[in-house]
Amino acid sequence: MSDSARDPVGAAAARLEAAVERLAGILTRPRGDADMVPRAEVAAMAERLDATIARLRGALAEELRPEPPGEPN
Repeated sequence: MSDSARDPVGAAAARLEAAVERLAGILTRPRGDADMVPRAEVAAMAERLDATIARLRGALAEELRPEPPGEPN
C-alpha cells in the first residue's frame, strides 16, 4: 500500500505544496510583455489557492481532532 493511500491528507498537502512551487516558479521567471499573466488571472489563481488551503486546513483540523472516548477508530 502506498503512503498516499494510508495518508490522504498528507498526500493532499504534498500535492498542494508542489502546485505552489510550480506557480511560484511560473510567476517569478523572466518573460517579455507578451508572456505576462494578466492580473485578473493571477488574482483568480490566488483566490482558488486560498480556498484550497482553507479546505486543507479544515481537513487537517478534522483529522487531528481527538476522538471522543469510547468510540472506535
